[in-house]
Amino acid sequence: MPTINQLVRKGREPKVVKSKSPALQKGFNALKRIETDLSAPQKRGVCTRVGTMTPKKTELRTS
Repeated sequence: MPTINQLVRKGREPKVVKSKSPALQKGFNALKRIETDLSAPQKRGVCTRVGTMTPKKTELRTS
């Protein structure tokens, strides 16, 4: 814990906030083939699970 005198002399440095999704902050102009500073909300889709589903087991009936 710094003392009051140390805080007066140097102060506190603000935390650097790093984006968790930097690709969403940039767009791409396909005609000119350059990156732009415009945001790209269409990239926001997130894949939460990848897998295959097997069919349900059929019920065996005896009559």
